[in-house]
Amino acid sequence: MGIDNNQLVARYFDRKADHAAFFKALEAYLDDQINELYTTLNDTFADTVTLSLDVAIAKAHQAGAKIDDPAAEEIAATNYLFKELSSRGLWLQSPDQTEPNTIIAKLNFGNRRTYGRL
Repeated sequence: MGIDNNQLVARYFDRKADHAAFFKALEAYLDDQINELYTTLNDTFADTVTLSLDVAIAKAHQAGAKIDDPAAEEIAATNYLFKELSSRGLWLQSPDQTEPNTIIAKLNFGNRRTYGRL
């Protein structure tokens, strides 16, 4: 039996749609962290966003959104935050170089398309 990537992606997006509130809360947490970096850049040369999966998931729970299986919830949060940071043009530090349940992203100075002139 072969793997049909289109079916896998469709299933993933169906699951994501079923938990839209959870992902919306994660997006709000990410937006807050990136806005904090923007504010910091007014006065310093900060280039890093550090995200805590525990905090991200707790923020989703505070918003009344959760995924019943804690392991699936952690996987979903990790995948979403990695994909979202990457799509916003940030450089992601390898997970094996960070603390557990921590995601580190940095400004990608080589990504002129996203950041324009620095």
